Amino acid sequence: MIINILIITLVFGYSGWMIYRHTQKGKEGACAGCDKGKTCPAASMDSPLSCSGNTLSGKH
Repeated sequence: MIINILIITLVFGYSGWMIYRHTQKGKEGACAGCDKGKTCPAASMDSPLSCSGNTLSGKH
C-alpha cells in the first residue's frame, strides 16, 4: 500500500515538474527555451530566421 502511494506521488510530482519547466521555457521565448540555441542557425543574429526578430535589412 505504501509502495503504491509512493509510486503515484513520484509520477504526479514528475508530471508537475515537467509542466512547470515547460511553462518556464515557454516564457523565455523560442530560442531561449531551446536546448540547441547555441548551434541552431536560426538563432544566429545574421539569419533572416533569427529569433530576435531582426532581419538582415533591419526592418521587421
